[in-house]
Amino acid sequence: MTVHSFSETNPDFVTGSDWYRESITVILPPGTPGLEELEDFLNPEHRSTEGYGLAFLESEEHSFTYVGTVSQIEEYRAAKAAGATLDVSLGQCYAFWPHGKGWDELLPATYWNAGREGLLSDFAHPLGGKVVVYEYLQDGPDGDKVPMVGFHCERCHIDPDTQSEAGMPNRGPQDRRWIARNARKHVRAHQSLCRPVDPRMSEVVTAVANEMYGTDNPVVTWESQCATTGACSVIRHLRAKA
Repeated sequence: MTVHSFSETNPDFVTGSDWYRESITVILPPGTPGLEELEDFLNPEHRSTEGYGLAFLESEEHSFTYVGTVSQIEEYRAAKAAGATLDVSLGQCYAFWPHGKGWDELLPATYWNAGREGLLSDFAHPLGGKVVVYEYLQDGPDGDKVPMVGFHCERCHIDPDTQSEAGMPNRGPQDRRWIARNARKHVRAHQSLCRPVDPRMSEVVTAVANEMYGTDNPVVTWESQCATTGACSVIRHLRAKA
């Protein structure tokens, strides 16, 4: 698993990685439509009248943009299939991917796992079990599959599909970074963030529902429901595929 570094003032905030994958390269020659808008994220001293060759690198929880020359990225593209590596010491690095008008249309969404589904990382829970960060597909309103990223606590069975802090649409490394941050926060502050595992709550909910609707459904605990149809079952499937 990739080793990440963290802010000295915020133990949940990732600031770097020991390994990155190059996911996208972009060449912006002089005269590119909208170039002035696209280069807004650059420091003034890093702007060039000769255009730019850019590479977008990411890990499970971090990303950076490399800004080099057009010729460097063209040469890298040509040699990449033969195993060439990108020398990022020749240009400038920014610890994010640019976004906003222009960039949102130019950069496609990226996913860490093939097929947009898979495990990203996991963190040990102080009381046992893990908090797992993963990519998954959610059924959309039109029958399509929506790429999502979420975390799931194997102790309190938080549901990333219904709790906003635990899941969100997955468009790239910035979304994975945010959810992994929330997962680490959940581990560190579990005493206040983990809901208590109390089978009696399931009994009460089931009894009320049976009385209200005239049914005779058996008690289903959070754990058993999650293991059969919830996030635990999804994660079990992803682990089997990994």
